[in-house]
Amino acid sequence: MKIFKLTVFTLILTATTAFTQIGNPNISDNWTLSEFTETLVENNNNETFLVKELEITKEYTPVILDPKDKYKLNQDIIYLPTQVTKSLKLDYDKDKQYEKEAEFFYKKPDNFNLDFTLTKSGVIIKTDKKDVNVSKIWNKSTKLMFSNKRNNRIKQEGNYIIEFTNNEKVDITITNYEIF
Repeated sequence: MKIFKLTVFTLILTATTAFTQIGNPNISDNWTLSEFTETLVENNNNETFLVKELEITKEYTPVILDPKDKYKLNQDIIYLPTQVTKSLKLDYDKDKQYEKEAEFFYKKPDNFNLDFTLTKSGVIIKTDKKDVNVSKIWNKSTKLMFSNKRNNRIKQEGNYIIEFTNNEKVDITITNYEIF
């Protein structure tokens, strides 16, 4: 009976220890934010209509353990640049289909966030800081220059580099740029 009690005690102790050793292998930070807004807009003919915008932001911050601390008990965590995917959808009328949509992929700048606006004349790119603005935009492959001005906005998919007034550059990939 004594051996039976020791065996049961050992099995219970081993089973609970085994479960505590199982951790989450994905220690990275991953979150999604959805924002839906409705705005009344007036056009040049003094007609007002409702514009619905759906913005889905997914941020993923990969995390690795410091290779210098390999085989140590408490390893330092290294946070890699945050990867952002923003999906914008616009609806100008009363049906359930969105008339415009685009997806933006980029690495998040350290000091500010990017804000994208889809318009009939292209994409407007702004920041959430008043002292940081877009100074240059160009296509990586064609070297064609763009800006936030009405006649020179981005109107197609591609890989772009955006330079800001603080001399920071961000690579952006625009996909699924559709106008229905």
